[in-house]
Amino acid sequence: MVFASLPFIFFILPLFLVLDFLSKKWNVIRNLALILISLFFYIFDGGTHSLKVLLAYGFLNFFFGYALEAAKRKNDALKVIALVFFVTINILSLIFYKYSFWLVSLLHDGGIAENLHAKQQVLPLGISFFTFHAVSYLIDISRGELNGRSNVINFLTYFFMFPHLIAGPIVRYKQVKDDLCSRRLDSNLFTYGLYRFILGVNKKILIANSVAPLANMAFIYNVHSLSTMDAWIGAIAYMIQIYFDFSAYSDMAIGLAAMAGFKFSENFMAPYSSCSIKEFWRRWHISLSSWLRDYVYIPLGGSRVPTHRIYINLIVVFFLCGLWHGANMTFVLWGLYNGLFLILERIFLGDLLNKIPKFLTHAYALLVVLIGWVLFRADNISQAFDYLSVMFFLSNTDNQSVCNGEILNYLALIIGCLLVFFRLKSFNSSNAKEAVTHNGAFAVNSFLMILSVIVLFFGAQNPFIYFNF
Repeated sequence: MVFASLPFIFFILPLFLVLDFLSKKWNVIRNLALILISLFFYIFDGGTHSLKVLLAYGFLNFFFGYALEAAKRKNDALKVIALVFFVTINILSLIFYKYSFWLVSLLHDGGIAENLHAKQQVLPLGISFFTFHAVSYLIDISRGELNGRSNVINFLTYFFMFPHLIAGPIVRYKQVKDDLCSRRLDSNLFTYGLYRFILGVNKKILIANSVAPLANMAFIYNVHSLSTMDAWIGAIAYMIQIYFDFSAYSDMAIGLAAMAGFKFSENFMAPYSSCSIKEFWRRWHISLSSWLRDYVYIPLGGSRVPTHRIYINLIVVFFLCGLWHGANMTFVLWGLYNGLFLILERIFLGDLLNKIPKFLTHAYALLVVLIGWVLFRADNISQAFDYLSVMFFLSNTDNQSVCNGEILNYLALIIGCLLVFFRLKSFNSSNAKEAVTHNGAFAVNSFLMILSVIVLFFGAQNPFIYFNF
């Protein structure tokens, strides 16, 4: 079950809001209600297996935090040993579920361990995200930014909270610890949350789902049967789909959290308006890029080390970024590809981009990102390069078009392309209540929400792309 679905909109969401409202005078009860509705949502969506893994992660990391706090108060050496041990357990658990089968397959195919076999594990829903939540919690305790002896209900509320649990944004405990202790019913924040949720539903249903058939059609066909036009339309469609799909989830997560009294940080800031890859990663999946910066890049030395070390640090970070997205060499290549352009921009491209017209820098960034999405979407590296060869006239291009979508698919693609360049004026949580009567965005999105619900009644639903990661 996804947020943009009829069961969630007409059952889970009202239940969540009613329970939250009824318990508003008692913060502990309010947190317990959120834990219960989160576990119900999770078992409804991921089944009992995912629920067991989530519960194990949650309680185990609470005790890890408690033990780490005790070790920290004794001496630094014990603190470091405890931190490494606890983080390693989290990472190994992620590797077991997400990467063990893939790693064994690589070793087997490479002739290194032909007798080694592994069973394909059922991937618990959202494991990549709540592993990062756990690791950031433990590291922040070791740094003295958190007290590991936190209230167990507050911690489990943070860890199990369903808005960000499955596909982010990656929320750190220190960002919400004050809200966990004392949440008040704020009409402005609630209105803002409602607006963001509605906006997310519309982006998902009317744009992402509508362009998905064009992208899917281009990538499931035999690459060599595609025309150059097919390849470009498919790549652009996927670029629009993944942005509106993932940013829609972030909008809904931020909105749901706001309605419950939490303030999540933004996860996207018009990434396709970037004029460099460096700027793109400051605007795309901000919670992930900032997490990797704070917990990987800076501990490696960041930009305070010799130049060659900076380049190595960037490669390490984006190798991990790619690998985090999935057990496939296409994701690794996509990560390294982005890291390479960040290095090139440091070496010479950055200076060059500062000297040329802005529309050319914008075109450069879009083209680099678009090629990257082909690597990301392809089933394997061979398909990715074959696809790119068709796009850039390096293979047979006299094929007739095979990717024929409905007029609504192409209309959604055009609207999606326009929206990433022209943002509607919005409002923030401090003036949301007043803006309801003055801001056309709220009225327009409310009307479109009705249309989205009608589409859900009569159309097929697509899962969120990032549920796979």
